[in-house]
Parts: sequence; structure tokens; C-alpha cells
Amino acid sequence: MHRGVSFQKHLDRLQQRTWNLTLHRQQNTIASAERDSFAIPGHRFTQNGSINFDDAEKACQSKTTWDLLRSSLILNACSVETFAKHNYQILSWTRRLMGRSVFNAMMRPTVYKQFVGGDDFTSFQETVSRLQTAGVRPLVMVTLEEDVKDDGPDADELFDRNLKIMIDCMEMTASLGSQNPMMQIKPSGLFPLALCKSISTEVPFPSSQPEIVEKIANSIATSKEVKELGKLSTTEIGELNKALNRINQICEVAMKRKLMIMVDAEYTYLNPCLNLLTLAMMLHSNRSEPLVAYTYQNYLKETPNILLKDIELARTHGVTFGAKLVRGAYIYKERALAKENGYPDPVCETFEKTTENYNRSMDIMMEKVVEHPGKFCVTIASHNEDTVKRGTNKMAELGISGRSLDHKVFFAQLYGMSDFISMSLGQAGYMTYKSIPYGTIDEALPYLSRRLNENSSILGGVRREREIIGAALGRRLFSPSYLMKR
Repeated sequence: MHRGVSFQKHLDRLQQRTWNLTLHRQQNTIASAERDSFAIPGHRFTQNGSINFDDAEKACQSKTTWDLLRSSLILNACSVETFAKHNYQILSWTRRLMGRSVFNAMMRPTVYKQFVGGDDFTSFQETVSRLQTAGVRPLVMVTLEEDVKDDGPDADELFDRNLKIMIDCMEMTASLGSQNPMMQIKPSGLFPLALCKSISTEVPFPSSQPEIVEKIANSIATSKEVKELGKLSTTEIGELNKALNRINQICEVAMKRKLMIMVDAEYTYLNPCLNLLTLAMMLHSNRSEPLVAYTYQNYLKETPNILLKDIELARTHGVTFGAKLVRGAYIYKERALAKENGYPDPVCETFEKTTENYNRSMDIMMEKVVEHPGKFCVTIASHNEDTVKRGTNKMAELGISGRSLDHKVFFAQLYGMSDFISMSLGQAGYMTYKSIPYGTIDEALPYLSRRLNENSSILGGVRREREIIGAALGRRLFSPSYLMKR
């Protein structure tokens, strides 16, 4: 309950602040008056797709020396496999030992500051403003991923509270004044997990069952209740209709505020339901521009094929289409579940196979972006330098400008990770986003712990980022020419 109260308290102050004016002034220093421009004074868009990720000073210029020291310390700690794997237990034990107040005082300027944008409008605004000076935009996310009981008598209160938090955050995101404002959402926070599993069982391949997608989309659009869906019980149908009503409210805000929604994918036993709901949201909301996008996890073998089928469904219904491409964060649990339940492992056998999948999905989407201007958008969400370079090279090959609003190709990384990639892309004129969590320390830590655990392979390979930070620190601390400028 604290979260909703805290969020609303700060939202009520929004109109009393000069936030919009401040960000509007900053936006005008970033974007030119031209409709398709995303330029930063002093930086030119690289038409040939060549990006220099080796310029440590340029990549780190928006960071203070303390920011770099903190990043270096934390990234080194994250490279320790034992910490990455058991970080939640370690942090929980430390909190019990120190007490919440002392623990929070220690965490706020360190781990929390590294990975979370803030817990009120003022702190979040500062984070966004700092990123915007480097040409990087916010992809706002609310940390709803909590271990809560969602099937008890108070479940509806929980889902309604989550809905309010999402909508409040959508309004906040739209008020930032950025072109193409974006927000990540988890629809699974709006209805019981058991319902998500049941729908996934009933509709395992949504794009192959267009009549069901149409039924769900019609319910979202008209508030007409779904009467039946496969073998769902009467109780489950009631829960589904409540969920669709909540989703309708999200879609209405997105369309009114011209806010792009990135719908998260999760585990394979939940994804068919999430895919179904997202496709239905597209039929409802993606009329003239792609406001709703689904997340495609390319560590799953069938992802490119599913992507093609989803695109075809959107085409036949005359709506626009958005996709966020990721490798995926649940590899270990997916493999464990497959082994435990005796079904084929859905995950690609090797990292190289995953990369092949990712590249295929990237090619599919970029070609659609070129063939149908304004009707497709793709977000290349990757911390892999080679993948990002391939993306910029593919854009150059296809003649896609990084500043074009008719050929929307975005790049995104998690806040606090691969900053040298994000800053270099932003400064080169590409439309680049940071996925920035919003929440208190207590709320954000479970989310961060899951990401640290699931992404240990990424965090174990931060040597490159440490080298960039080390070079920037060395110049600042030991270079006479740099010190003379100070």
C-alpha cells in the first residue's frame, strides 16, 4: 500500500512543479525544430553506421568522477559469480544485520543509485535530465515484480492498486516532454498468475487463433464481457473480464497521451497469454502508429517464427506493429523447468544460436520498417556491442536514418549497465533509451536481485565496460591536461 500512496503523493505535486518547463527547455537543446531530428549540439549523426565505442572520455562525459568510481566498484562486485548468484540472500542478511535505516543509507548512494532512477519526481527528473544531455531518453518501468499472494480475497485490491501505479507512471512518463515517450509494463501484475497459466494452456499459439485475438480485442474496445474461452471456469472468465477492463484503461491513456507501451514477456508457461493480450491491445490501439509493442525473447528457438506470424496477424487486420528484441533473462529456469517436466528444452543450445535468432528477428523488423514507413517500429534492446554495431550497420545498409520518425529503430539498455554503449549511440544521434526503474529501495531490490541473478552471464562479461570506465577515471585523476581544465 505504501507504494501507491507514495506515488500518488508525488503525482499530486506534479502540476505545482516547474518540471515540464525545465525539461521542455532541455528538450529544445537536444532536438532541432525539424520533425525527424534527434540531434545534440556538437554531435553529428553517423550515416555509415560506424560507431566508436572506444572514446572513453566522450562516453563518460555526462558522469561525475564519483559516478565512475561507484560504477567501477559495483561492476567489479557483479563480476563475482557468487555475488551475482546469491546477491538477494547477501543483501537480505546485510539488511537484517544493519537494520533497515542504516542499510538504506548505505544502499542509496551506491547500488540503488547505480540501477534505479529514483523514488520521487525530483530524483527521477534529475536522472532523466542527466541522460538527456547525452541524447539518451527514458524508458520508464515500475518495479511491480513482488512475491505477493494474488489469489486471495484482497487480490482485486492489489490488481487495482497496480493499475493505478501503472497509469500514474504513464502520466508521469508522458509529461517528461520527450519525443516517442515509452514505458514498460507487466500485464501479469493486473490479474492472477493462475489465470495467466490457464489462458496460456488454452491458447498456446495466439497468432494462429485470430478469432480469439479478435474476441479479446473486441472486449477491450467495447467493454463487452467475454462469455467463454476454451475450458476456463466461470471464476476464471470473471477474472479475465476484470483484467481486460484494466487493460482497456491502460490502452486509453496510451492513445490519449501518444505513449508507447513495451509489454514484457516472462516465462514460457506465461508467454502465450501475454502474447495474446498484447496482440489484442495492438488490434485496439495500433490504428495509425505502433503504440503497443511486444517483447520477443530470442534465446527461445521459435521466436523468429512467432514474430513472423504475429506480423502477419497485424497485417491482415490492418494495424501497425511494434517489437522489442531481447535475448532473454530466464535461461536457467527455462532449462530447469523443461528437464523437470520432461518436455524439449525451448532455449537455443548456444549463445551463437541465440545470436543467429536475434539477427534474424532484427533483419525481419528492419526490413518491415523500411517497407512500411510509420507502420512498424523495433527496439534493439541489447547490451552486446557486436549486436548493436550490427544494428547500426544494418540501418546504414537499408538507408534508415537514426533520426527518422517514419523509420523507427530504437536502441535500449538497462539503466546502470552498458552505459558506454548507450551514451555513444545517443551522442551519435541514434534514438536511444535507458530502461529506468522507478521505486523505493525496498521495492526495487527484489527486481534488481532477479535481474542480477538471471543476467549473471551479462554481468560476468563487464570487462569491456570496466576498461572504458578505468580509462576515463585514469584521464580524470592522472592526466595533467584534464586537470588543468578543471
